[in-house]
Amino acid sequence: MDNAPVIMRLGGYGLRKLMPEDANARYLGWISDPEVNAFLTVGKFPCTLEDLSEYVSRFHGSNSGAAFAIVNQEDRNKHIGNVTLNAINWISGTADIGLMIGSKKHARPACAHAVLSLIVPYAFDVLGLRRLYMGVLEGNIACLEGARRLQMKEEGRWREQSLVYGEYQDEIWFGVLKSDRDSLNFWRQP
Repeated sequence: MDNAPVIMRLGGYGLRKLMPEDANARYLGWISDPEVNAFLTVGKFPCTLEDLSEYVSRFHGSNSGAAFAIVNQEDRNKHIGNVTLNAINWISGTADIGLMIGSKKHARPACAHAVLSLIVPYAFDVLGLRRLYMGVLEGNIACLEGARRLQMKEEGRWREQSLVYGEYQDEIWFGVLKSDRDSLNFWRQP
């Protein structure tokens, strides 16, 4: 499904709707790879293609979430990960950002920063949300630095939240308000 229309682009990366066809062997490989899923809440238990299909299908027609495939524009829009808006609360105008960069080649701060620079304005301008938040385990350098480069505010820390490689890691919580927009460091094309 790598030729589905890309709806947002920035710095070699793009976002398109996550489609049922994306629940494939490549995606399953990411979820099953301990290196990829070490800092995620997924992949700790065996997962099948059917499980992935059910997960992706939950976002279609959902009022409480949105899922996008992250694509690499330099490689014919190859699917390299996902970004989601979860637990959308339309009354309060809030949502939780989930970010998984499945391709190890792209699991770096620049990719996370570009993706956050796309999804944050989308959530504010298209969906009309006013506050976004995300939890990042302290060892997840790509997402941690991506959030910091965007200048999301560190709002809290859940100490020893998750077991990673035999050691407990803190989960750092970041937040951003629509009113923070002018102070954000959105990634710009070089």
